[in-house]
Amino acid sequence: MATPRVLILHGFQHHRSRDHWLWWLAEELRQRQVPVQYPQLPAPDHPVLADWISVATDELAMLGDGDRMVVTHSLGGVLWSHLVHRGLTSGERVLMVAPPSRDRLDGVIAPFAGALGPDFLETTGVTLVARERDRYRNTPLNWLDGGRAREVHVLPGEGHINADDGHGPFPPALEWVLTGEWPA
Repeated sequence: MATPRVLILHGFQHHRSRDHWLWWLAEELRQRQVPVQYPQLPAPDHPVLADWISVATDELAMLGDGDRMVVTHSLGGVLWSHLVHRGLTSGERVLMVAPPSRDRLDGVIAPFAGALGPDFLETTGVTLVARERDRYRNTPLNWLDGGRAREVHVLPGEGHINADDGHGPFPPALEWVLTGEWPA
């Protein structure tokens, strides 16, 4: 597999904390000379969908050609769905970690539900990873029925796969980027 170019899209209230697995992943990739972009999306505590789409679109353009991968966490997965819905993507391989269920897109993030349908994860070919129980997901994990997800991996236990839940380094995510496969 050729060396990928990687874009990491974080979620709501994420300030690129060094104790989050996304920071760890970006650093591990950089140590391996894998080009990685991990932008701070604007106003993560009060996100504006148009602003996030603008930054993500610019970052995708900067990835250039070749093997392109995107790793999303939480609201970053919803952002990715908006990019796909608007035709702003071009065949990237995507690891979507802990996306929230649509009914949890409320309050300041309600605009992210926007024009997306009830199954807002209309993307194809994503590798989805989630915990058995997640406070940001009220729907069961079969919500990606119909073969749209390339793979679905359910991690045991409860949590949102973030530092608040005690989740630090995430070696399976690194392996997925480096090999294109989720570890068995």
